[in-house]
Amino acid sequence: MAENKGILVYGELADGKLAAITTELLGCGRKLADDLKEDLSCLLASDVVGEASKEAIAFGADKVYTVEDPSLKQYQADCYMQIAEKLVKDLSPRAILMGQTAIGRDLAPRLAFRLETGLATDCLELSIDPETKLLVQTRPVYGGNAQATFTSELMPQIATARAKAMSPMERDDSRKGEVIPTKIEIDMSKVRTKIVETIKEEVAGVKLEDAPV
Repeated sequence: MAENKGILVYGELADGKLAAITTELLGCGRKLADDLKEDLSCLLASDVVGEASKEAIAFGADKVYTVEDPSLKQYQADCYMQIAEKLVKDLSPRAILMGQTAIGRDLAPRLAFRLETGLATDCLELSIDPETKLLVQTRPVYGGNAQATFTSELMPQIATARAKAMSPMERDDSRKGEVIPTKIEIDMSKVRTKIVETIKEEVAGVKLEDAPV
């Protein structure tokens, strides 16, 4: 088994661009990777990734793995799980960061189970223990009345982060990085759900999750 190394951010897209939570995770991941003196990678999976891969580099990623497939147009756990599991096993990252979003809450525990590792959800702070090089995860407990710190010796370590808990880097379009188109075959026989209709709610003004206050 390959040595676990580097930080991997599971990126989400919104209207063809990086979702706000992804830029926050990249900002956090950049600090963690710098502390470890290792690479920060980002996985972007969709029917069309487009310019979002360059955007991820501008926000801190060293390498961006892009997986494009028509079946990834809308989120379906059985499709996205195959992508995440295959890439993680190929890369053997030290830690995987995901957003505490509808996708992250659904995908993270599934991925942790498949990889036979631990998971800390809804983290408010993430750091690296300088001695053990393990990910230190701080999350709320007792209904938010206290905070507890967790770590795990199982690899890879997986954590989901609460929106707005992390700060993104300033966007730097001059940053250099590597975009790696990645082909992963999706076994549709393992997809047990089917989306029959999507109803998009019309919302005026700034989305709550994107508001500064």
